[in-house]
Amino acid sequence: MTEIILKDNLEQRKIDALLNFLKSWDIDAELRITNAEKSTEVIEFSLSKGIWSDYDINSEELRDKAWKR
Repeated sequence: MTEIILKDNLEQRKIDALLNFLKSWDIDAELRITNAEKSTEVIEFSLSKGIWSDYDINSEELRDKAWKR
């Protein structure tokens, strides 16, 4: 099975046109409408990893220096 995911809400006439096109090529098509899943995971910004791990700087200092340019 191959899936095609349309990420934007489309007008019904466009969906119908797409389904009709696929069926005209003898492609068995099915429409499933799902709600988008929103991530509830909070990712914390950490300076302890990556390029700043060898420097004596915290996230607040880094933000201050970046925004004062």
